Amino acid sequence: MKAGEQDQSPPGYGTLIKIAREAQGLSPEVAASRMPFKFSGSSWRQIEAGYRGRERKPVGTKPATLAAMARTVGLTADRLREHHPEAAAVLREMELQHAQQSPPIPEALRAAPPHVRRMIEAALEDVEPADRAELLRDLAADYEAVTRRRARTSGHPTPRRTG
Repeated sequence: MKAGEQDQSPPGYGTLIKIAREAQGLSPEVAASRMPFKFSGSSWRQIEAGYRGRERKPVGTKPATLAAMARTVGLTADRLREHHPEAAAVLREMELQHAQQSPPIPEALRAAPPHVRRMIEAALEDVEPADRAELLRDLAADYEAVTRRRARTSGHPTPRRTG
């Protein structure tokens, strides 16, 4: 790099978030719409790239914003730590708080396909923490009933739960 030139490569955390976002098939706009607060696709792109505008002005971001972006695309605090320790600490706290608020998912739902589990997790975000365990039990019972009914109509035996 010549004197007076800035390194204009994306920051490591930006590259990591972009890869995770693209692995999920999300555009910056869709990912931004899934943030827990109002966020734009253009802001998402700028943080991934590390700069904004034609002048390529460096973009700073708050650790909490970066942690929310990482969480939105499924990154863990351990993965983020190498690139941004402060944001990783915020993300770790988010993970701990989420674990405390979320009751364990019943076995019937753990066996569900990933897209079903993602829909359940998204639905749980809008439910009061105190009501989540009951909702999960009801969802598990409904899911088991649908699974049994499909097995009967398709002629395939359904494995029975024991214990």
